[in-house]
Amino acid sequence: MTGRKVLNGVLIAAVLVAIVGLYRLTPTQKDIQDPTPVNGIVGRAADAGRFKLTVTAVRVGKTLKIPNSSPDRKTPTSFVVVDATVTATREPIHLNRVQIRTSDGFTYLGANRSDLDRVDLTGFQFAPGIPAHGAFVVEMPSDKLPGATLQVMEKAIMNDLEPELNIPLDVKAPEVGEVVTFSKASDS
Repeated sequence: MTGRKVLNGVLIAAVLVAIVGLYRLTPTQKDIQDPTPVNGIVGRAADAGRFKLTVTAVRVGKTLKIPNSSPDRKTPTSFVVVDATVTATREPIHLNRVQIRTSDGFTYLGANRSDLDRVDLTGFQFAPGIPAHGAFVVEMPSDKLPGATLQVMEKAIMNDLEPELNIPLDVKAPEVGEVVTFSKASDS
């Protein structure tokens, strides 16, 4: 009888270990609903399937000069201007979610200053196969920029399993200028 009790004890322990293992391997609701990360690097095209994005430069300043708009916008933090080229691959699209995630986990959304949506890449409709050049603007403290990652998605909501571009900005010590200017987004 003792051999049988030992065998039963071993089987019960094995079943409990299997249950705990399966529980830990089962995807959570967060795993199912989170966007699918697509990693890229500055200077190279990152492919998210429906669009490609190349970050060409990162500039930081205290004042933002918006093309064909007056007065210049000022901030107590900094304007981070990410120059980029975007190409839609299949059909016309808009990029509705642009943000910078810092190394300590804070997320700063794209700037929402008046007239900015007329000239930056978030207000642009990308035509398939035609590269568009412009900038994304995020308002955030410049000291949070080292180790930060640009995150870009086509959809702002209902983005379960949609590709999300994650491009580390590779800024060690940002050089903060007084005025940051940029050109209107264009496909020419």
